[in-house]
Amino acid sequence: MRRLILIAAVLMSAATGAARADERGAEVKAVMEQYLSLWNAHDAAAINARIYRLDPPNPMASEAGIAAEFARLKAQGYDHSTNAGIEACVVGPDQALAEMRFSRLKADGTALPPKDRATLYVLRRFPDGWRIVRLIGMSASAKISCKSATD
Repeated sequence: MRRLILIAAVLMSAATGAARADERGAEVKAVMEQYLSLWNAHDAAAINARIYRLDPPNPMASEAGIAAEFARLKAQGYDHSTNAGIEACVVGPDQALAEMRFSRLKADGTALPPKDRATLYVLRRFPDGWRIVRLIGMSASAKISCKSATD
């Protein structure tokens, strides 16, 4: 009987930790959804102020750099990106990963090649919230799978 009580306590503790981890992963996923919304609005100023915390020499470490990327994409006919899935993983108290799958579309709905894309984002929690600190292009066939840390 005592062993059953101990097992039940461990399972309840694990469930509580998993729920907390899911909430933290949901926070990161919400940041990524906001990012995509701002990206589709072509809002370089908001992305720079609220989403990115990239270090130079990354060309998108400034509002001007982000605006230049939008200009480059628009020259190819780019209009907006779709969300084909976001996986968010909290891997430490102030670190997270997010995998976003997406397509870049022209105004007529056709995709800029390649149609299927994936990027891995490294996020860090700052006093003002989660921010993307690194972008890593990845093969659309690659897939991350992780469980969020519970602490």
